[in-house]
Amino acid sequence: MDLNGIITEVEQQAGRNFSSLDTTQLNWKPSPEKWSIGQCLEHLVISNRNYFPFFDKILAGTYKLGFFQRLNPFKKLTGSYMVRSLGPELKKKFKSPRIFRPSLSEVNPAIVEEFLDQQSIIRNYFDRLKSMPTGKFYMASPVTPMIVYSVQAAMEIIAVHEQRHLNQAITVMNHPNFPK
Repeated sequence: MDLNGIITEVEQQAGRNFSSLDTTQLNWKPSPEKWSIGQCLEHLVISNRNYFPFFDKILAGTYKLGFFQRLNPFKKLTGSYMVRSLGPELKKKFKSPRIFRPSLSEVNPAIVEEFLDQQSIIRNYFDRLKSMPTGKFYMASPVTPMIVYSVQAAMEIIAVHEQRHLNQAITVMNHPNFPK
């Protein structure tokens, strides 16, 4: 899987589709329980940002798994399951963990630029992590230390998760009632 290629493609599509949208368009929702384009992008910015402290410690060689995390018998299976579950094709709807949820109020239009800027940060992390045996390094999920997966899986989760929510945002934009 070409992770940097996926991140670049998501960035290009988001730039093409969302850069010229106004505040009303970015915050329009097809229904109250659905997310707007702005909320999809904000969710990605928030969730991606939660991985950065882990990546920084891994790159610095200071990250240590706790006792339970080292012994977790599911750590080799969890990552691939999450990559499949959070991928671009919606197989099952998930409720986003609280720490990853976007704001419930109006999203600032600067979220598009913030999301686009974050893509180069992610590519930089991925480039730096490539030199490490990321399939053999494990980390706890930013959501809970009970979930453990490889750093490689974490990188794949970020990439496919971005594809998933880009597709969601494009679906919102293509809704027949989307403000033009």
